This record gives sequence, structure tokens and C-alpha cells, in this order.
Amino acid sequence: MEKNFYCPECSSKLEKIEGCGSISYLCSKCKKLISRKTMLTEEQVEKLSAES
Repeated sequence: MEKNFYCPECSSKLEKIEGCGSISYLCSKCKKLISRKTMLTEEQVEKLSAES
């Protein structure tokens, strides 16, 4: 099962783009490429929404 990742700014699901051996993640809402270091997992998004 493929893991879903989320945007750190808007918490939208990221689109995975693969090409030439590399993988990039794009937030279609923010229109930005998201670094693997900053993207959120589903657990992190749930934790953030529970804190709000």
C-alpha cells in the first residue's frame, strides 16, 4: 500500500510525480513542489487537526 503525504502549509494530499528516476511531490492547492523533509504524514496531519 502506498503511503500518502500532505502539504505542511495547507494539509492537502500531495501528488506524486515520478520521472527519470526521481520522485517529486506537488501540492495542487498551493501550486508548489514540497520537499521530502517538510511534507507531513497522515499521522502528523491527524495530530495537528486534533490540537486545533
